[in-house]
Amino acid sequence: MRLRHIEIFHAIMRAGTLSKAAEQLCISQPAMSKALHQAERSFGFSLFQRINGRLQPTREAQLLFAESQKMQANLDNIRHLIRNLTLQPHGHLRIGCLPSLGLSLIPRAVQRFRRVFPDVSIKIQTRHTAELLNALLFTRELDIGVALKPPQCPGITAVELGRTVLVSVGPPDADTDGQPISLESLVAGDWISVGNVDPLGELINQQLEMRGLDGHVAAVEAQTWYVARSLAARGVGYALLDELTARSGVDDVTIRPIEPKLSIGIFALWRDDGLDSRFAKAFVDTLREAITDSGSVY
Repeated sequence: MRLRHIEIFHAIMRAGTLSKAAEQLCISQPAMSKALHQAERSFGFSLFQRINGRLQPTREAQLLFAESQKMQANLDNIRHLIRNLTLQPHGHLRIGCLPSLGLSLIPRAVQRFRRVFPDVSIKIQTRHTAELLNALLFTRELDIGVALKPPQCPGITAVELGRTVLVSVGPPDADTDGQPISLESLVAGDWISVGNVDPLGELINQQLEMRGLDGHVAAVEAQTWYVARSLAARGVGYALLDELTARSGVDDVTIRPIEPKLSIGIFALWRDDGLDSRFAKAFVDTLREAITDSGSVY
């Protein structure tokens, strides 16, 4: 089996016809038909049947397509990277971050960075913590990851750039006078949980357990920070979020400090073999500056 066979096969599966697949790969239809026959001989089974003049994938083809999509996606990423490096010879950065940071911190950092390095192209992906670590270490799809208090992972360097405090988020018409609210008072009412599938949720659950408050069941468990914020904005309850997320949504909300004061670290992540370009190092420095200047961290 050759990578070219997988490419031919995926082109036909996506296009649905030999002629359209040939156009996508910039080859003639006879060449595409010949390449398909070569692929089938290499695999040892038929990939398509002609039914009423149309190509229909066999069961084997459907299974192969499902299992080989990751490989094809990696090939597409390589082509995309080559194109970026060709068009942007000065540099290219692949940044991964948590979805919430992609709407709050990362845009500010990228804006600052591009002012200084306008010729460096940037690709931004939003992923959860475990996916960020995998994309850095194993698939090597990212140069830098940005996350909140990531778990220790062999092969990954994690540097804390700052800390963001946790706050209570409620509807915009909430009468609070800006006064702090205790953690106990918040969870005693209708509160919105983000679950425990990420470091923020784990921190909140640990704090509730330490204070004997883990018996208070959340009115709603969102498991997504921005969903929790949107629910709080509509008066469903009060969400406990980091201040960066609290201040970066579209809907107006009321934000109150929490007592006792709680915070969580914002980390830059990269492989232990180091940041391999001065642009990557500069972006980490820009991240640190953006965090410091955000007013939501200390």
